[in-house]
Amino acid sequence: MRLKNKFMLLALSSFFVAACAAQPAAKEETLMVSAASSLSGAMDELAAGFEQVNPGIAIVTNLGSSSKLRSQIENGAPADVFLSASAEDVELLVEDGLADVKSVSPFAGNQLVLASSSEIGEAPDVKSMLASFDGTFAIAEPASVPLGGYTKKALEAIGMWQPLEGQLIYAKDARQVVTYLESGNANAGVIYASDAALSETVKNMDKMPLESVEINYPAALLSNSEQPDHAGKFLAYLLSEEGQAIIEEYGFLTAERLQP
Repeated sequence: MRLKNKFMLLALSSFFVAACAAQPAAKEETLMVSAASSLSGAMDELAAGFEQVNPGIAIVTNLGSSSKLRSQIENGAPADVFLSASAEDVELLVEDGLADVKSVSPFAGNQLVLASSSEIGEAPDVKSMLASFDGTFAIAEPASVPLGGYTKKALEAIGMWQPLEGQLIYAKDARQVVTYLESGNANAGVIYASDAALSETVKNMDKMPLESVEINYPAALLSNSEQPDHAGKFLAYLLSEEGQAIIEEYGFLTAERLQP
């Protein structure tokens, strides 16, 4: 009798194990974040931190220049959150009804840095340094990349846009400017301070005059998001103490340090 009971218990145990194994795993939901390429390093850590406190939600990141990402969204590409290096690109999406105006939140800031792949000599200021520079100079495309537009504005402010025009090499996004410098394909260029802080080979020569350009990164929730609740959670995490610590770690200005 005892032997029979043991067989019954084993049979029941096997049944319950098999039944549990047959249960489908909880479906992981994805949140699509379109982010400016200059945020690439920070996004990896932001995604990991968000996923840790929000199990069951996986971040999928789409990186590119802000104008390219905006164009993708305008053409129906799936996205839940837009992290832009340009307020203008967010404003255009708001005007078209593709982004929620109430959600728009500046979450980071940046500065422009004159950088080089080798020593280019000393000078009392940025203008003097550039006036004597005769090598190739890398910048992002001014017409389509926020970094390029900021760079042109800053160079015009110190009267160095026209003198340098014949030496310019154009990059498709912020990361490519860094690549040109690291590979030696350009002798100098203008990059974000956040990228300069992460590069082991690019030399940070000097910051461009701060008064010449203001660089704020706004976030926005997209109107066609299929995960509006999760998108709101990500925006809250981005603006939280933990999210802002990551932003600062990667060389950006935190939201509280942005100019009003």
